[in-house]
Amino acid sequence: MQTHRFDPALRDEMSRLLPRILRFARSLTRDSAAAEDLVQNAYIKAVESLAQFTPGTRLDSWMFKIVQNTWIDEKRRAQRNGNVISLQDARDAGMPIQGHGGSDRVFLRAALAQLPADQRSALTLVLIEGYSYREAAEILKVPDGTVMSRVARARRALIDLHDADHSVPPHEIKRGIP
Repeated sequence: MQTHRFDPALRDEMSRLLPRILRFARSLTRDSAAAEDLVQNAYIKAVESLAQFTPGTRLDSWMFKIVQNTWIDEKRRAQRNGNVISLQDARDAGMPIQGHGGSDRVFLRAALAQLPADQRSALTLVLIEGYSYREAAEILKVPDGTVMSRVARARRALIDLHDADHSVPPHEIKRGIP
């Protein structure tokens, strides 16, 4: 095995990216523990592939691509090995749907979890991480228009979820009645 000198500046930049990378991984996996595992696997792949990184290009885009590709690989592997859900997903499936009760952050987290993965990843890259549609398209390896339509559909779904959430009378939300 050949070892490469790990440039301290590159290591520092990778460390600074960690919160953003973890946030993106959470948007893909919808599970904190799975997101941490995904990020760990992606960082291992990144370090092993440092020779492929072109200095002067955007490290964040390169890392997002690695996370996306690692997640796709893991999903394909899971499909081959059978459908496995996390303990948190199993708990969430048994809980009644409740309104967000005024906490937009709680509502947004729950609403994002309901979006299809392709919409969630596009929305996260464009609206949360601040990438342009073109940059997000490069990371996701899809056309620009696909990213635009995924973000538009995700926004519409979030609006619909928000409107539906507000249609539940507050006294029923407190009792946990959908």
